[in-house]
Amino acid sequence: MTWFRQKAGDGAQLVQAGTVNNNYGISVADAEHICLRLMEERFASYSEEAYRTAKERFEEFAFNYLKVLTEKNAEAIENLSDPGVQAAVLAAEEGYAKSGDTNLGEILVQMLVQRTCEVSRDTRQLVLNEAIETVQKLASKHLDALSLLFFLTHVEVTAPNMQEFLNSMNSLLGKVSATFRTFSISDAQYLEATGCVVRTPFSSLSWAEGLRTKYPGYFHKGIIEAETPAVAEIRGKVSNPNTLFVPSLHDPNMIRVNAITQAGAQKLAEASGLEKDTLVNLMTSYPLNDAEIRELVVTAAPALSTVFDEWATVGLDSFTPSLTGVAIAHANCKRAAGDIFNAELDIWIK
Repeated sequence: MTWFRQKAGDGAQLVQAGTVNNNYGISVADAEHICLRLMEERFASYSEEAYRTAKERFEEFAFNYLKVLTEKNAEAIENLSDPGVQAAVLAAEEGYAKSGDTNLGEILVQMLVQRTCEVSRDTRQLVLNEAIETVQKLASKHLDALSLLFFLTHVEVTAPNMQEFLNSMNSLLGKVSATFRTFSISDAQYLEATGCVVRTPFSSLSWAEGLRTKYPGYFHKGIIEAETPAVAEIRGKVSNPNTLFVPSLHDPNMIRVNAITQAGAQKLAEASGLEKDTLVNLMTSYPLNDAEIRELVVTAAPALSTVFDEWATVGLDSFTPSLTGVAIAHANCKRAAGDIFNAELDIWIK
């Protein structure tokens, strides 16, 4: 989203005419009044100068929040009559009023809009409540590292070819990789202390291993058909074997399974009348090594160089995001990548 410095208190029209149906119990003007009144009461005891600064910030926040809310789901304005929603609004406004950090403001708006739309007291609503409170405790480097962890463990990129896949990685992660050079072991421990990540004591996941496991079709050296009897055996079992194999991405003299993920290989096998894991075994047998994967990815996305090299050093290879961490990382990815990252939170939090 684009952060607007315009303040609601300036008398600005928050929503263009015709955008919002006026049949709702709460109008945009009502919603604006609720947002500002909540914060005025909270900051009334501040000194005159601190109050003035805070007031400018929560007016600014209210403008951006109501703008995004009315664009995404105008009917959800009605939910501002709910005490739980008002509590979330107050927490988010207070977080931005204290910091004035526009990146934090955008993340809070993203999560608050989602929270406003959640009318049922279920897991997603509770997670968003917690995330709105927790994100205020994080610095940019924590947010970005959490987003990198979220991408590695939870996000699957769909792309028509290898180059588009690498371009997507660069677009998605370029803006959240720059701060990683300042990330330390203490920062990883702090993320754990805030409840944003959960330790996985019996396993670790490097960037190379994560990409190799998730996208074996992209990070596959290739198969020498003449030296692989299993290929001839598979070809003999199907009527159209040319749909199963295509030239290797890294050596035109070799072949690879015509799929990118293990799930894709399983579907391809079953559609051809083969055992489910027949092609998976082939596509995972000849992987690129860690150094080869690093070179391939970093060439397309140079900002990931430090991430590849320092990931295990700072201990992030031993963590996975908690649900709170997922909600925060999701909002930060939307802030950083914009329309490039258009996945909704309910993919990961049901």
